[in-house]
Amino acid sequence: MKKRWQVIAFISAVFVFWRGALWTIENAAPAFWPLYTRFLGPSFWSNFDGVYYLTIARGGYGPYQQAFFPLYPLLIRWLSRLSGVDDISVSLFISHVSFFFGTLLFYVLARDNDKKNARWSLMLFLLFPTSFFFAATYTESLFLLLSAFCLYAAKRQWWLLSGISGCLASATRFFGIFLFPAVFWEYVRNRPKTHSWMHFVGICLIPVGLLSYMAYLNAALGDPLAFFHAQPAFGAGRSGNTIIFLPQVLWRYLKIFVSVAPLTLTYAVSLFEFLVLVMGACLLWLGYKRKFRMSYLIYSLAIFVTPTLTGTLSSVPRYILSAFPLFFIFGSVHNTWIKILATMIFAVIFVLAATAFLQGYFIA
Repeated sequence: MKKRWQVIAFISAVFVFWRGALWTIENAAPAFWPLYTRFLGPSFWSNFDGVYYLTIARGGYGPYQQAFFPLYPLLIRWLSRLSGVDDISVSLFISHVSFFFGTLLFYVLARDNDKKNARWSLMLFLLFPTSFFFAATYTESLFLLLSAFCLYAAKRQWWLLSGISGCLASATRFFGIFLFPAVFWEYVRNRPKTHSWMHFVGICLIPVGLLSYMAYLNAALGDPLAFFHAQPAFGAGRSGNTIIFLPQVLWRYLKIFVSVAPLTLTYAVSLFEFLVLVMGACLLWLGYKRKFRMSYLIYSLAIFVTPTLTGTLSSVPRYILSAFPLFFIFGSVHNTWIKILATMIFAVIFVLAATAFLQGYFIA
């Protein structure tokens, strides 16, 4: 029991420090970038997608907004009405509370994987350049909490709890569906001595969140894949009708590097997206080589590859946060100097990316 409280106290201290750093960054942001008003939300932490989540919470889905899954805006609506607190504050409350407990589960899973390097994994995760999204009106925090608990429960063979959490995760983001093969692999790997129909019910609950949303879209619009077909409406060169394979995407980025002026935000973001792809691929290869937990690799690989099928690497630096087991692999890298260098680079880009987002510039 004492060790548990020590872990909670440690995560609490880390969380306060991380949030304090973001408060400092928020106040310093105007000194880094001029304000760009096109994509600003009602709060600096509700820019870009945050506007859509609040709009859905207030009045339901509008045209093309089906790309945003329903659980997070529904929670904002329900808690705002129950508490009488404005929806912006509620959205940020959900994100911060979810992130605290999600970080706690992340650390517990990291310790289970490699106790010696768990703190390295946590540091790399919290300083990753897009981790500031956990403090915003985005689904990153809620999804982290639900997906981490799903994998945590599966590891401890709590199949029903794992399924319920996975179901909620797949109603939060499309990536939640990838918990199904990961949890099923855990079930097969553990080979329970007694098979119960409740085990299978629990595991099969995971896709229900996505399937329920698809049923709603079919009833409302006659298109169960409206969340995919709506993608082109948000720019970034995403395809919403055809699947585009990675070689074509890489060719597109090579053309960007040749044709776009290097000292521009477009070039910097494109390079950032490309380098995160390379980093993720290297971590997946390293995890496979070291016989890392296969359920984590399956889950992370699916999250990593799927966004590229829309024809762009846009938002991949944010999506990689959902593939959080990759940071367990990163933390276990034997060369400490590589981790120190990565931490320093992450911290610098973290400040630049967070200040840019808060001033209205697209980062991921």
